[in-house]
Amino acid sequence: MRASYSFGWSMFTAARATAELSRTNELLRLDVRGGTIGVVRGLWRMDATSTALWHPVTIKPVSHVVTEVLQNKTVKLRLDFDVKGVTQIRTTRSDETPKPKRFDFPGLLDMPTAMMWLRSQRLHVGETYRCLTIPEASAYLTELKIVGKEKIDVAGKCQNTIKVLLRAHEVNDKLELEPSKRFKEAFAWFSDDNDRLLLRAKAEVFIGSVWMELDKVEFRGGSS
Repeated sequence: MRASYSFGWSMFTAARATAELSRTNELLRLDVRGGTIGVVRGLWRMDATSTALWHPVTIKPVSHVVTEVLQNKTVKLRLDFDVKGVTQIRTTRSDETPKPKRFDFPGLLDMPTAMMWLRSQRLHVGETYRCLTIPEASAYLTELKIVGKEKIDVAGKCQNTIKVLLRAHEVNDKLELEPSKRFKEAFAWFSDDNDRLLLRAKAEVFIGSVWMELDKVEFRGGSS
């Protein structure tokens, strides 16, 4: 499938991105490409790409590579997963010799596999799910609570959704949990059907309120 999303900061539409889900070498692959637009791009120029691979049956991640091109630097992050955890390599300069960093947490998920794992659950109202994720440079214990069902207008039509509350605590170097300095909480709305598409998300982060919303989705075969 191929999906297009808009991203916003407060009342401004700040960025757009496309996500394409496909199969390659018996793995699932998610390619995302996007960047800032309009007035926001004049203030903060950023273009990003990412490629994530995982096993379709076990939903175990294999690798995740993210590249962010900013005004004055390029940040590259690579995550390689194994049965014990993940090896992380992060660079911000072309002449930099990266130093790998290990996170030995069995069952660790990246963001695409965490979303895939969540949508595979029952998602009954009142249920709470927990998983260990590594969205970027640190690991987080992520708590996801199914708080209700709502009808929302998105992608040009009214849709039944499952509303999820997300909270996260950072895992520090001593393997202790502490509140995230950058992230407060978020809500996500998944379609209440067999597809369980991510339709909308809103989060309170260190720069204020940010959001994303589905614009269009196309499945192989032409349905949307």
